[in-house]
Amino acid sequence: MSPDPTLALAALRNLGPRSAAMLVRAGIRTPAHLRRIGAIAAFRRTRRVAPGVSVNLLYALVGALEGRDWRKVRRNDRLALLLAAGDREGESAGDAALLALRNIGPAMLRDLRLLRIRSVAQLARCDADRLYLRLERLSGQRQDPCVWDTFAAAIHQAKTGEALPWWQFTPERKRRQQEGSFPQRRA
Repeated sequence: MSPDPTLALAALRNLGPRSAAMLVRAGIRTPAHLRRIGAIAAFRRTRRVAPGVSVNLLYALVGALEGRDWRKVRRNDRLALLLAAGDREGESAGDAALLALRNIGPAMLRDLRLLRIRSVAQLARCDADRLYLRLERLSGQRQDPCVWDTFAAAIHQAKTGEALPWWQFTPERKRRQQEGSFPQRRA
């Protein structure tokens, strides 16, 4: 009788029986095979057989191959991994990459979708003033000025990779509001 492939995979750091079973369903039956194809390819294959799989599996796979805790992988390498894993994954990978930005949560993601921003690369080419005014126009609602701060922080991270909190952009916005150069919606 041949050994159960899930046992060998589940013995790897960060992987348990459920993750191992998904890998086997994706055709990855041994740790050697996992090492050969790499974490990103394994994640993509697993996503095809288990579409709802969490992105935490990607971090777990990288950690398993590198001998690191998956939470450290998520904290340190999240954006780069999501961008690499999403190369051909379509909109959901773009959403995942945008959500990986420090200041983007589900509400801001909805705003970015409304603005037709689908990727981090697209966001990097944007201007916070224009996004803010366009969001007000498209939503038909006045936006909290902190939305501008969040756009500025997200654009900064998309361009530079530096993940600053949104409130670090508040002083610039307040200075611009006082001098009258902050974008105002026309009535």
